[in-house]
Amino acid sequence: MIDKKYLLLGVSLCMLNACNEPKSVTLEGSLDGIQTDSIYLYQVNNEHYGNVKLIESIAVTDGKFVYPADSIETGLYCFSLQNMERGEYLQQYANLFLEPKSMQLTLGKDKYEHLSLHATGSALQEQYEALQKAKYVAGNRAVLDSLDNMFYEAREKGDQKEMERIREVSMPYYDSASEQTRKLISEEIDKNKGSYFGLYLYYTYRFQNHTFNTVEEIDEVRNFIGGFDETSKQSSMYAKMQEGLDKLAQCAVGSAAPAITGIDLEGNTVSLSDFKGKYVLVDFWFAGCHWCRLETPYLLKTYNAFKDKGFTIYGVSTDRREEDWKKAIEEDKSYWNQVLLQKDDVKKVLETYCIVGFPHIILVDPEGKIVAKELRGDDLYNTVEKFVNGAE
Repeated sequence: MIDKKYLLLGVSLCMLNACNEPKSVTLEGSLDGIQTDSIYLYQVNNEHYGNVKLIESIAVTDGKFVYPADSIETGLYCFSLQNMERGEYLQQYANLFLEPKSMQLTLGKDKYEHLSLHATGSALQEQYEALQKAKYVAGNRAVLDSLDNMFYEAREKGDQKEMERIREVSMPYYDSASEQTRKLISEEIDKNKGSYFGLYLYYTYRFQNHTFNTVEEIDEVRNFIGGFDETSKQSSMYAKMQEGLDKLAQCAVGSAAPAITGIDLEGNTVSLSDFKGKYVLVDFWFAGCHWCRLETPYLLKTYNAFKDKGFTIYGVSTDRREEDWKKAIEEDKSYWNQVLLQKDDVKKVLETYCIVGFPHIILVDPEGKIVAKELRGDDLYNTVEKFVNGAE
């Protein structure tokens, strides 16, 4: 006879193991009016710029497909009939929120022949769909789509006068749509603060669309996202934000300017730290950059006005060919402290200073701290004047 206590123990262990077994969840879907033997699942990294990563090619059999959702990280994805590995631009796609839950999907096409999707089984997907509908209304898309179609028709006919008229009529609608959409997103972020969907909203509509230039702004973001739940903090989206903030903190206004060393026109090694004790305008540029060269008159004006007042310019070129760099300096008469970065240092310097476009001009104070960024045109001169004259 089996002892009751062992029987109870066995039942308890069995129940415990059953509870600990991973739940098998799947995406089950069908195609409506689409003939293909494969569909492609992408993870959306940047919703605004179409930055996606291919996750899986999913086989379609008799118009149906199955995919194991337990391998899915919660987040925004899209389905497409196109394989970007073949070098195509992803034109047809349908976004959806996926999470490790069983979901039922139907892929089809709308009246415009655009890929459409219907999904059930995910609360996040329901929130995402509700947001898209609210954005459509707030953005007055029905009116704007109609105006866009009128503009395209006029363009097809070559009617410049009608095109200009439609542009003028459209502008107030676009301005209003932008403001109403911004207001909607702000309300949704506040309403969903602390949840994963709130983190998605903040990451997509604030973090990816805003430049955080100061230490104070970066700390404010850290404090805000620190209030999200543990599920959000375990996500790759949260990790990307923290990584991005760490990088931004290295080059934010109020932080110490990272080290830079290059070779000057005479072949000498010259570092940014060599000018400690002066205000230094650091100008990142290269010879083939049209917009960089347009800043030269403002740089010349600023240099000549303040070069004898504890100020200098440190030009940092990323040119690959030394002759191009030297020729540009001669043409522009930009004979201040110019250095050419060595090939192996270019990537490191660009990443350290968070540079994504040129020209990139910052001001460093006598202690080596960044005090201003994104300086262009008259603002360049006015900012230097304020700091240099204020130090006198």
